[in-house]
Amino acid sequence: MLVQSVKPSGPADKGGLKTGDIITTIDGRAIKDGDDLVNEIASRRPGSTVRLGYMRDGKAADTTVTIGDREKVFADLGGQATEKDSDDQGDAGETKLGIVVREASPATAAKLHTPGVVIQSVRSGSFADLQGLEPGLVITRINKQPVGTKEQYDAVLGKLKSGDDVVFEVVDPRHADQGVNYIGGTLE
Repeated sequence: MLVQSVKPSGPADKGGLKTGDIITTIDGRAIKDGDDLVNEIASRRPGSTVRLGYMRDGKAADTTVTIGDREKVFADLGGQATEKDSDDQGDAGETKLGIVVREASPATAAKLHTPGVVIQSVRSGSFADLQGLEPGLVITRINKQPVGTKEQYDAVLGKLKSGDDVVFEVVDPRHADQGVNYIGGTLE
């Protein structure tokens, strides 16, 4: 599981993790995939600790990370809590996640060998922003459901509600050779 970004002063940063580290184990157990890691972390109580094994520059290491309360961590970082889905006006992705997307061009889909939606913009402090999503990334699946078209994307988002775990499968077209990254969190 590739560490896409580390929030300054967040739990991962305090545990010594850096962008580019590859998390391989959790409490000594090998991680199967991004869903496995997200589910394991999400099942832990804020304040508890977890031992993460990781690779950095080809060398194995491990660290202890304290699980933070997501809302408090991002409030402490100067972020703002995500909006509650109080109105369903506008684009579902913008309302629920804080992102605006468009379908990937046929050329981009061919380059990535998969269809998807390209992130056009990310609202500061939104759920997507707090997860580290950024403009230019291509979302190919959400919670294992394909989102190759805007209609598929809207259908998947229509089923999401507060408290749901959300895992994005994303590809960076600038580094397509690095494959799929998994980014996720719990929707507030």
